Amino acid sequence: MKLNYEVREISFDEVEFLSKEILSKIREENISIDTLVPVLRGGMVLSMILQKNMEQVDTSCIHIKRSESNEVNASFGSPNFYGITNEHAITGKRILIVEDIIDSGKSLDFVIQKIKEYHPAKIYVATLYNFNQDKYQTVFSGKKEKPLWIVFPWEHAYE
Repeated sequence: MKLNYEVREISFDEVEFLSKEILSKIREENISIDTLVPVLRGGMVLSMILQKNMEQVDTSCIHIKRSESNEVNASFGSPNFYGITNEHAITGKRILIVEDIIDSGKSLDFVIQKIKEYHPAKIYVATLYNFNQDKYQTVFSGKKEKPLWIVFPWEHAYE
């Protein structure tokens, strides 16, 4: 079923602002992260920003897909798992899963279960937008608000 969310285009300036908010919250909690695990594709940009601003963090990527197209308000199905890289950077480590948006939480729940298969010491989550604050209260969020369809600056199609 196609969604009918309000559409909002955001700028790189907003992404930078939200990324700084997340970094600030992580630093306030005084937690140490060993490995960033961006959820491909959405978590990549935030992950690169975080990695540039953290000490000695490794990276492992998890690739899943739920959207049925690249269109605005596209339908979502069950998560399809395409793989994970650098598994040894997860086992026994403090992991920060990095996502662009948390909405229903189906993708995040799937990712957390997959990551647990590699026995990390601790799992944290960071996201630019958290639309599901009731379920995910402890996530490092850049912004918590009502569900929207966010169009990131890197998602524009060029003819």
